[in-house]
Amino acid sequence: MTTATATDTGTLRELLQAPGPFLSVYFDREPRPQLAQAAQSRWRGLTARLADEGTAPATLDALTAEVMDRLPGTGALAAFAAEGKVRHVVELPGDGHGDLAVSGTLPHLLPLMEWRQDHPAHVVVVVDRAGADLLLYAEGSTEPVRRTVTGPDDEIGRSSGLPQMRFQHRAEDSWEHNAAAVADAVTEALDEVSARLLLLAGDVRARQYLTKHLPARVRSSVSVGQVSGSRSEDGSGSGRAAQVAAEAAAAAREETAGLLRRLDEERAPGGHAVEGVHATLQALAAGRVGTLAVTDDPQDSRTAWFGPGPTDVYEHREDFVPNGSGPLASGRLADVVVRSALLTGADVRILEPDTPGAPAQGTGGICRFG
Repeated sequence: MTTATATDTGTLRELLQAPGPFLSVYFDREPRPQLAQAAQSRWRGLTARLADEGTAPATLDALTAEVMDRLPGTGALAAFAAEGKVRHVVELPGDGHGDLAVSGTLPHLLPLMEWRQDHPAHVVVVVDRAGADLLLYAEGSTEPVRRTVTGPDDEIGRSSGLPQMRFQHRAEDSWEHNAAAVADAVTEALDEVSARLLLLAGDVRARQYLTKHLPARVRSSVSVGQVSGSRSEDGSGSGRAAQVAAEAAAAAREETAGLLRRLDEERAPGGHAVEGVHATLQALAAGRVGTLAVTDDPQDSRTAWFGPGPTDVYEHREDFVPNGSGPLASGRLADVVVRSALLTGADVRILEPDTPGAPAQGTGGICRFG
């Protein structure tokens, strides 16, 4: 079993290839000890219902041990269990969304994936003329990796032994050399977490030098924003953290809006969009989907069929032609298309019900090729 505060795509793929059936639980925790009893009562009610529905006692016992061990706490827990064992637990900081338990042949990953996309990868750089502090956030992570960069030059303070003009030139050269070193570290950090959002804080002149030295590919592919504060102990950290969270959330919304705009453009004749259950499953079966867009509707009870392979997906059981690849199973439609997309290397975007511009029948995407 793995436990995390962030879950990468590789872990999700491993979970999708593990034997089922699965029980997927999303449970809101209570942050204060005096409210933990209320959370325990909610959990007992949830497990009683699941027991009545036929969930194996060993699975419920394993989940109960995991949940009780994490009370009290903030945010929600996402837990996935199969064969009497908890396979993966993820802590999701922030506001909860209500308790949810889903049984099925596949793990129900859509709420977890939506939480991840709402917390996109980003890098925060607090810079001055001597160097910078870097905070690297992987996708779905609320705890950064911290690094400090110290520039190679230290001619940054006033020197009474030099004429003013000469000193100014030397200082400017030092600041620029330091900014170049910071730019190299920032580029490496962006690549490391695959971030498309860079947030800068600190000295205005140092920010200008840093931006100047960022490679052209970074300036063209990364959104650069600003937040407040400096490297000094001025109490700006907490306020900056709130700004960073707001900027990351805005970037996530723009990512979804951008996908929907592209989907609309690709609907034109000769475009690479597919939408609707039939067309999307056909594209997934051919390994053509580059980005899947799927609506997470708890009321959606539609199913599809899948086999062992990533592209073994079918709208109806009779669509399957026996080829010796293994048995078929049915699963919730959204879970089946997400499984195929992730296992074929496609990106996935989770949409809310009634999202304007969403694909027909809540399922669609943009293909890698026609």
